[in-house]
Amino acid sequence: MDLEKYAGQVRQGASGAALDALARSKDGEKLLAGLDTRKLEQAAKAGDMQALGQMLQGILATPEGRRFAGQVQKAVEKHGR
Repeated sequence: MDLEKYAGQVRQGASGAALDALARSKDGEKLLAGLDTRKLEQAAKAGDMQALGQMLQGILATPEGRRFAGQVQKAVEKHGR
């Protein structure tokens, strides 16, 4: 899977603005601050699904992460992909 291509399609789609707003939300900013974005970018570019999965599990292990994931899911369902 070409993650950069998929991410670009999501950003350009109807849900892009909603997802950007979520990323700028208090929960989004808190989660992004806790991520090693360099490692995330490297794993995404390499297609390292195991590393990405571990990062996601770490996020979803927190109440904020679960709440944020629910908000993302609702935004995508509401606005389409």
